[in-house]
Amino acid sequence: MAEAESTAGRTLLGLCIAMGASLTVAASFNYMLTPMLTDLGLTNEQASVALTIPSIASLLIVFLAGRLGDRRGHRTVITWMSILFIIGSAMVVVTQGLGLLVVGLLVEGVAATAIQIVVFGLLSDQFAEPAARARAFGTFGMVSPFTWMLFPVVTGAVVLNHSWRLVPVVWVLAGVLIFIAARTLLPPAREVRPVGDKRTPVLAGLTVVCFVQALQQFGHSHAISPAVLVFAGIGILSALALMLLLRRLAAPSFTLKPLRQRRARLLLVVVIIIPLINVVFLMTMAFQYLYGLSVLQTALIMVPAQAGAILGTRFIAGPLMRRIGVTRTAAWLFAVLAVAMLLSFAVTVSSPLWVPAAYVAIYNILTVAASITVTSGLMSTASDEDSGEVAAYRGSGVSIGAVLAVVIMNSAVFGLGRLFMMNDFEASGMSASQASDMMTQIQDSSTSVDVMSQYSMPLPDGVPVDSVMQETIAVALHANGVLGSLLAIACVLLVVGSARVRSRKRSRKAEVPVS
Repeated sequence: MAEAESTAGRTLLGLCIAMGASLTVAASFNYMLTPMLTDLGLTNEQASVALTIPSIASLLIVFLAGRLGDRRGHRTVITWMSILFIIGSAMVVVTQGLGLLVVGLLVEGVAATAIQIVVFGLLSDQFAEPAARARAFGTFGMVSPFTWMLFPVVTGAVVLNHSWRLVPVVWVLAGVLIFIAARTLLPPAREVRPVGDKRTPVLAGLTVVCFVQALQQFGHSHAISPAVLVFAGIGILSALALMLLLRRLAAPSFTLKPLRQRRARLLLVVVIIIPLINVVFLMTMAFQYLYGLSVLQTALIMVPAQAGAILGTRFIAGPLMRRIGVTRTAAWLFAVLAVAMLLSFAVTVSSPLWVPAAYVAIYNILTVAASITVTSGLMSTASDEDSGEVAAYRGSGVSIGAVLAVVIMNSAVFGLGRLFMMNDFEASGMSASQASDMMTQIQDSSTSVDVMSQYSMPLPDGVPVDSVMQETIAVALHANGVLGSLLAIACVLLVVGSARVRSRKRSRKAEVPVS
């Protein structure tokens, strides 16, 4: 018994290290982007290219990574990917131009995505018993906010006083840490099986990539441009080819099995919705516009929010999952979040700084706790043979939700901002077209689909911050609060619906007569 607990503890530690180290790039890249572009002489358009290509490649292999983890062994795949992570990060360290930068970010991005998919698969396999799963996911949920608490501050301090190249050096060290953790802490595969065909998981990834890119292009142009039609067309053709192969192959590597469970479908929709309730991005934008904080100061003011999320997952989500179950925990967290989102109305141009800091902290505690709870519920629908595939579905859902957060949610938020602030614009002497142009400038300068991660980008030089713009950001925050509250209520309904599906299944099983 003691040996089993020791093994489980080592496995959980190894998975936490692998996940946290793989997130270091996402948590620090925005903070080194401006000095990197200046040093390399690159434009913002070239930066978009540098980030778009790796994101495409990462999504392309998401289902293949899940399959490899299930078949070749999770520790083996994490070991392979850690080496790629090191190589890609080293390329960024020595890059002198766009070419090597793109290749380095591509290799590193593919490796990080694969590691995160496989980590969730192994976590689900190793902690199947409900109480152990609740403890494991409650602990594991601390990793992401801890990384986001630490690395923006570290990166901001590094680029303020040293070369930006020290940041990818840290990524290299993170890759080494993943390698060591995989080889010393993670258990070997119980069984190694053939991977099978690679066409169906790649086609599934291509389908997701194309539709995500179509959404991104729509977000850029705010219209159905030729690029939108091209990506959508390729996505449709890819989906049709995938359906044809699924019918023809006797044992395809990619399946729709996870989607056949109504509980999994409902929870996957919740996974997609969660990124749309995006307060952190808008608040980091407001810290700059409303309070004039620098990049480093913004990272520091977010420390309490991330620290709260760490404690929330450990002392709220984990204990509640053990006591009342996953679905009831998620439903309660989203219900409280629906109310908390309306606290955005307390944030105004004249609010003291502690008010938005407290608001974003409350939001972060509830959202991170709810997110890891939903992930635990979704992964519980997987069997030992397809945990990697379910993790891949989750990863795809997060990516789709992140794009929708920019394309749909932010468009709605700033659209409402235009509507409510038009009188203030006109009172300041602007014409309707000038007011619309200023709103577009605010939206486009801080919500680029390609460079947005969790925190907003630093404000570009030359963007004025006057009282009208500040009021606009405040109104956008209020609109975001209302829409986020409605989305949280939708999550409550979906989670409750998923619980009813499970209870009906249990009732039917109980009614089956014993022969």
